[in-house]
Amino acid sequence: MSNPRDTRSGFIDTARIYLKAGDGGHGCSSFRREKFIPYGGPDGGHGGKGGDVWFEASANITTLSEVASHPHITVPNASPGGGNRRDGLKSKDITIYVPRGTIVKRDGRIIADIKEDRQRFLAARGGRGGRGNTAFKTQFNTAPRISENGEPGEKYEARLELSVLADVGLVGFPNAGKSTFLSAVSAARPKVASYPFTTLNPNIGIVDHKGKSFAAADIPGLIEGAHAGRGLGGQFLKHILRTRLLIHLVDPQGFSGVKPEKAVRIIEKELKTYHPKLAKKTVLLAVSKADLPGADKIFKELSGKFKKREVFLVSGVSRKGLSRLLDRVIKLLPAIKDDDLYRPQEDAPNEGPKPVKRGLTLVRDPDGVVRVLGEKVDKLVAMTNFMQPDSWDRLRRIFKLIGLDKALKKAGVVQDDLVRIGEREFQWSEEAAPTGRPSKFAYKYKKLQAGIRRQLTPRPPAVQKTEPQSRVVMRNSTLRLRARSASKLPFTSGCVSPKP
Repeated sequence: MSNPRDTRSGFIDTARIYLKAGDGGHGCSSFRREKFIPYGGPDGGHGGKGGDVWFEASANITTLSEVASHPHITVPNASPGGGNRRDGLKSKDITIYVPRGTIVKRDGRIIADIKEDRQRFLAARGGRGGRGNTAFKTQFNTAPRISENGEPGEKYEARLELSVLADVGLVGFPNAGKSTFLSAVSAARPKVASYPFTTLNPNIGIVDHKGKSFAAADIPGLIEGAHAGRGLGGQFLKHILRTRLLIHLVDPQGFSGVKPEKAVRIIEKELKTYHPKLAKKTVLLAVSKADLPGADKIFKELSGKFKKREVFLVSGVSRKGLSRLLDRVIKLLPAIKDDDLYRPQEDAPNEGPKPVKRGLTLVRDPDGVVRVLGEKVDKLVAMTNFMQPDSWDRLRRIFKLIGLDKALKKAGVVQDDLVRIGEREFQWSEEAAPTGRPSKFAYKYKKLQAGIRRQLTPRPPAVQKTEPQSRVVMRNSTLRLRARSASKLPFTSGCVSPKP
């Protein structure tokens, strides 16, 4: 969960939440039974689709406090299907609004980086609805008694981290004049006082200068050992990782006995130790509080010591040197590209076996039970209705078709061994499973067996029976009368009319 210090100050930049998408509705197995309609057939409807969980970035939100105060996000399940081909209702999606710059992590890996305003990300997908028995009707099985359960919705624990989006970051020791500088160049009004550690949370201001604008972020002051968690600035160093340029403000009077030159080197060491990307960023040195006596001397000393850096002398109170510094900032920013630090990662390192997307794999659990891993196999078992014998038969046939039986035998599974698939356990048996109804191809085998019997059994010679002539004449006359009465048309030249 978030740091208690962040909770008291009202700024929360981390949150751990539990997401549960909606389960799909169960399919229905029913038959049409209505008066005067024989052989109504199956009419079971499908279940509805479960609702999804979405994350959407909003420019009006600046912290994760709202999400952290409601960590359990659950979508209702969809409704099941019904008779008369009635499909179930889809459950509504849930949208969670987060600030721009939110990073979504799952099992320690980054799955999304939400940076743009109104950018949406599908965090948890709802399950599809189970099919009713109308979907299983074929010419071989006209009365199926099979229906599917709804697919379970996705569920997991996610960690949200906020990394402030800004173009310029303000760093330095405490009481170096960072908040005063931000209030002088933008409309932001951070707390300004004459004691150190005045800033407790990052502050962002929009700077407009000569028709161009950029975002500047002020983080709490850094001290030696900040990368290891000392002081307040260590936990906010991540907020300047996205910045393209850093302005290092230096107090000409030093801080707590540390001289300005040493203070610059300490801050540079802390940035490099925290993340290598920070050491590669463009840094502008700015000696603040130019109205104080001795500021010009410190400015000349730093300019001589750090010849590879651009050094400026500024004052947030008298606004001395601000225009020159901002001119340099708007000139450098367009040439600096954004660093794509938070790319979504495909696989998480150092984790156990996971279900494969295609095919299946077999592993042994610590208790010696064989576990079958595979997304499609897990979904198949979860959506099978084990209360229906025909669904059992269908599952056995699919296991055999996909080669699971052969794979289990090859893995050394013997009689009465347990096999885990998803959340179900099965007992292996070498005997053929009893079936409650014949296969859909049983009629072919019956015809084949009947043909074999006819070939093997000698047939007696056919006896020709003679019929009386009167009967034959009557039969012919009957056919003619039927044809005439049915067509009510005169006979063609090929027909012989009966005698009157």
